[in-house]
Amino acid sequence: MNAEELKSRAAELKVLAELKSPEELKAATEHSVRGFRAVLFGEKAFRTDLVVFIVCTLVAFLLPVSWCERALMVYTVFMALMAEIINTAIETVVDRISTEFNELSGRAKDIASCLVFAAFFGAGICWAVIVFGLVWDRFFAAKGV
Repeated sequence: MNAEELKSRAAELKVLAELKSPEELKAATEHSVRGFRAVLFGEKAFRTDLVVFIVCTLVAFLLPVSWCERALMVYTVFMALMAEIINTAIETVVDRISTEFNELSGRAKDIASCLVFAAFFGAGICWAVIVFGLVWDRFFAAKGV
């Protein structure tokens, strides 16, 4: 590398190394809180999914599973909750563009809804595998099956 390339590379690294100022972190936090409040108070589906997340988290901590399995159970339902937030964001942007029916707008909303379904389906599979293993260990493995 020549001197000019080294200076350019050093400048790139300096930009990458910069941290947000406390004011920027405060502003980012305020935006996030505002977004959370919008989805919490504006979306019935999110409130329902939040209740599911809380109940599943409590159940995961009551089941006699390993910490790794417990973390996976909670994480998969949390990802489904995040998918609902993404779905809401997409629906909001589509509605901002136009509230009249449009095939592409409908497709975007359907795909976002599919994301939520897929996330909960994946969480369900995770939970089923872990609970099946728990039931198998408790009732069948003890009997030598």
